[in-house]
Parts: sequence; C-alpha cells; structure tokens
Amino acid sequence: MCETEQALTARVAEFKEQGFTVFKKMYLEEQMQLWREKHLDLQERGVRSNLGHAAWWFKDMTEHAPHLMLPAVANQLILDFAERVMGPFIQLDNLTLAGFPSISPEEAAGKASGWHRDRWAQVPRSEVFERPHAINAICYLQDLTDAYGPLRVIPASHRRPLTLAPDERGIPHPEEQIIHMEAGDVVVIHNALLHSGTPNTSGKTRYFFSIFYNLTWLRHTDNHAGPNVLQIIENARQRNDHRTMRLFGVDEHLEVRANSGFQEPDEMVWAKWAEADRVAIKQG
Repeated sequence: MCETEQALTARVAEFKEQGFTVFKKMYLEEQMQLWREKHLDLQERGVRSNLGHAAWWFKDMTEHAPHLMLPAVANQLILDFAERVMGPFIQLDNLTLAGFPSISPEEAAGKASGWHRDRWAQVPRSEVFERPHAINAICYLQDLTDAYGPLRVIPASHRRPLTLAPDERGIPHPEEQIIHMEAGDVVVIHNALLHSGTPNTSGKTRYFFSIFYNLTWLRHTDNHAGPNVLQIIENARQRNDHRTMRLFGVDEHLEVRANSGFQEPDEMVWAKWAEADRVAIKQG
C-alpha cells in the first residue's frame, strides 16, 4: 500500500494537530488469520507472556515469528510516515501480539480500560507540537464494535498539560473521541496522547498487535540479540539497508546525524537523510 505525497503530507498535519491518524485497511483477512493463529500457537506452547496484564501479551514477536511479523514491523508506508514525524531514527522498541479476554457487560458498564500516555512520554508543557519520543502503531484483528470495545482518545492531549485524577482514569472522559476501528486498520498514536481501550464484552478474545517505535538513542524493550533478529540485521547490512538495521538497534549514522549542527529545518534535513538511505540500498 502506498500514498501520494499530498496524502502523506495531510496525514502528518492531522497527526500533529490531533495526536493520531488511522491508516485504513492495511491488512487483509488472510494475513490477520495467520496472526490470530500464531497467538493461539504461543498460548498452546506455553510461551511466557508478559506478566502484570489481565490478557495474553507476547513480546519479542519478530524473534518468535520473523517471516510472519517482519513485513508488519518494516511496513514501508508506516515507516515513511514515522520518519516524517520523528526523523530517520526509527527503532523497534517492542512488538507485542495481544489477546484481551471478554468480561461481562455488567462488569464493564461505565468503564474505560485505563487512560494513559505511552512509554517515553511526558506531560506536555505547552500547546506546541513536540516530536514524539515514540509512536504506537496498533492493528486490530477484528472490527472494534461496541461489544469488542472501541478505542478511546482525547484529541490534541499530546499538546496539553492534561492530567486525570485517579478516579477519572477508568471511566469515560467528556472530551473523548470513540474510534470504531475496522479489522486491518492501523492507528498510529503519539506517545503523549491520552488514550484508553474499552472493556471487551463480546464473549470472544479481542486480538491486536502493537508495534511501538522509538528513537534510536533510547533503549528498546524487545531483545534484538536473538538468532532470528540477528539474521535480519545481517541481511540488511548486506543490502546496505540502514532503515531496517535501525529498526533493530543498529544506527551507523547516529553520531553524525545527532550532531549535525542543526542549522536547517529538521524536516528538510530528515528528508535528505531518508533519501540518501534509500539510494544507498543495493539492488538485487
């Protein structure tokens, strides 16, 4: 999937203003079924999921299933967008494949799952857009009907010092926007945007995966030193593919680009660097 330059520019403007943007119909049902089957496989094999969640959260998914998950991690449209808002410094912090169990409608009544900003965020200090330290690209593997539980966001809260009291963090918010994502859509969220899920009352598991990208000079949560990921890095090195290498923590341009002198507008310089990376890739 690709977008015109005009469409991508408009999407960047929307993201800066609202703090999120939705890419429609990025993945087909056949692909989503493979991801659901992989989640079930990990459960059945007893792969340890992240502790502390009332759900099945499997991390290190690029290592667990490289052929299945790398195309999503390295989705060129998502990365093109990410480089527009963060610069060509995009690293995979973590890739999580998750399943949320259903609860009763009575238990879910009047609740949001929990308002929060994501990892590496801070409470905004002004209404000026700040480059995110991270973005979250979330794909839902079924339609988010009222029963499955839609996404909730507070638009523009990435540009407001808005905080919620403890008793406000698990209930709907008067400024919220409800987003009924469709299966295969991808929403990209600024890590400082306040957002929440909605309890799942469908009677079935609600599946999604989260690809959380951060800046290459930050730590990453996933282990990028497993044999499968190391092979991905080596293959990218052979192609001189710096975009893919950066995804897994190898940024050979960081010292120069992070100390460039900053005498030109960031987005202009980012575009030059991104184009240089594309030209450098060996073909064939």
